[in-house]
Amino acid sequence: MTSNDTAMPGTQLERGAGVAVWRQIEQILAAEIAASGFGADGRLPSEGELAKRFDVNRHTVRRAMLGLAALGLVSVEQGRGTFVQPGAIDYTIGRRTRFTENLRQQHHTTAGAMLSAARVKAEPNVAKALGLRAGAAVYRIETLNESDGVPLTYARSWYPAARFADLPEVLERTGGITKALAEFGVSDYLRKWSRIGSVLPEAEVARRLNINRQQPVLWVENVDVDLEGVPVKYGVTHFAADRVQLMVENDL
Repeated sequence: MTSNDTAMPGTQLERGAGVAVWRQIEQILAAEIAASGFGADGRLPSEGELAKRFDVNRHTVRRAMLGLAALGLVSVEQGRGTFVQPGAIDYTIGRRTRFTENLRQQHHTTAGAMLSAARVKAEPNVAKALGLRAGAAVYRIETLNESDGVPLTYARSWYPAARFADLPEVLERTGGITKALAEFGVSDYLRKWSRIGSVLPEAEVARRLNINRQQPVLWVENVDVDLEGVPVKYGVTHFAADRVQLMVENDL
């Protein structure tokens, strides 16, 4: 059995000990995170610096970092580095799921942006969810929401175009979907159902959330209905898994 003599005291790797080297690095860094060992800004050393410290290649360090991210201990931000995660945000999914309300109740700042909007023909799964015939006109709207200046959700949503004429323009003017739908006579809307899963992100999702493509994301597929039970939106929202934990609330 050999050890890594270049590591800091008390953080030596044991090769051939039956525990993968990347896992040992993950455990060492997790202990240092618990001991607040990365300063006020919580920034971890670069992959190159850690590779030199532990005398391993960058691929091994990268696996350790992704392990820490999967545990919710760090956030890997493309182009910026890896930061200690201050604690995952509880995001409540219930009958009335509203991004801004969810976050402001926990004293987080929020910001949202409509990235794109297009009038398209509804694909079969979209049409079924909205109770429309296949090929019916819908608005596909792409949005990004941030919390405390960090991307938290990236969503694609579809709305019946016949009911919500010029929805993108109204949404841009009102600055929020709740206010926009109110102009069409939808005074309130409720979550009919949600389906939750986890997946490795496609390139666009990773880019929008500013994460590594090897970091899992949570996704929530859902349908919202008006107070008469008529579908108003079908959507799929992706969450950076190391930044949020989903809480399903039974608020019937």
